[in-house]
Amino acid sequence: MGVTWVFEAEQTAKSIERILETIGGELRGTYQVDVIPYNPPPQCEYPANIVMHHSKNPQSTFSICPKDMNFKKSPKAVCDRGFDLILGKLSGGFVMDTAGKIEINGNEYNVHTDWTVRVGTATQGTAVKGVIVEVEYDPSVIVVQCREMMVEFIKHVFDKYHDNLPEIFVITDKLEKYTPLDTMWQYLVMCAKLRKKT
Repeated sequence: MGVTWVFEAEQTAKSIERILETIGGELRGTYQVDVIPYNPPPQCEYPANIVMHHSKNPQSTFSICPKDMNFKKSPKAVCDRGFDLILGKLSGGFVMDTAGKIEINGNEYNVHTDWTVRVGTATQGTAVKGVIVEVEYDPSVIVVQCREMMVEFIKHVFDKYHDNLPEIFVITDKLEKYTPLDTMWQYLVMCAKLRKKT
């Protein structure tokens, strides 16, 4: 596990995969992410609970209640797989929003040993919402140690997107350890934008 940057690409998944293969990327396998909103009953004032899974962490369920889309203020947890099954059984609790579920499916590439790049197509129901790219620098788990190198990698490989730093890159100024929950927050923010697309 390393530090990750998730962004939406304007190109097709195939064209991004060709770019990765051109610079020596090797196909490692497939990956999947799902982002499922669980809505509270109408009489409740608390926000939706977003439940997420990532194939890189197959035994974990990520749960985030986004508060004003602020990472630091939002309650979040990493749970055992199956946590979402409990949510549906709570009387008067959360209800799964199946129409709001977004799935990202794609391929995982290894680039020059230190980099893992995942390229996937995001779908909501039967509608394609966009192409998501996840770039992971594997040797480090400290954001401030590799932030500039990640900017250079994205600038060199994609020639764009490097100006839109993830929130975790902007708010981290100490030697804090990066966790999978930080990656899932980036997916949550990305999926919130994708849901608004027609």
